[in-house]
Amino acid sequence: MEQVVVTPIYVALIALLMVYLSVRVAKGRGEHGVSLGDGGHEDLNVRVRGFGNLIEYAPMALLILLLLELQGMSALWLHVYGGVLVVLRVIHPFALFGQTKPTKMQRLGRMISAGGTALLIALGAIALLVP
Repeated sequence: MEQVVVTPIYVALIALLMVYLSVRVAKGRGEHGVSLGDGGHEDLNVRVRGFGNLIEYAPMALLILLLLELQGMSALWLHVYGGVLVVLRVIHPFALFGQTKPTKMQRLGRMISAGGTALLIALGAIALLVP
């Protein structure tokens, strides 16, 4: 049976980012007295979306990483894929933090992060299809 040694590193890093972002959401809900959703508070909506975006994209990217590892992709390329994923996923919420009216640089950061993650998923999917 093939040993999976690279993917767990990136699953762990994304999980830690997930915990951090979920704590930010919980803290914001506590500050605003909101138990579900964002209660119409723009700053809380930004936190919820930062967490939500991670949850929407990271699982597929991590699944692709796992499958690539199981198919025998080299550790170097697995680390490149995982490292780029982590960097892109970290950029996104930091480009969002506290920004209901983001600056040009923050919008660029979000665009790079979202587009880069979509491209990473597409490239990983193609790599799975091409032997």
